[in-house]
Amino acid sequence: MFVFGASAEPEKYNFTDTKTVIINHNLGYFPWAWIILNDNIQSLGTIQHNSTNQLTVTFQNSQSGAVYIR
Repeated sequence: MFVFGASAEPEKYNFTDTKTVIINHNLGYFPWAWIILNDNIQSLGTIQHNSTNQLTVTFQNSQSGAVYIR
């Protein structure tokens, strides 16, 4: 999805040693989200879009890394 005035780079949200990450992105739509752990491995987690401005990522075990959204 292309949005005029938006950055071409994804937004990065770091997290450390947690099972739940809540992101208030305020983009006004449901963005794509992907998870990269600190060892540069793409990870699976449950991604729930709470609204067009917030999402929650949950893991089975505590993880550290970053969530990228676009």
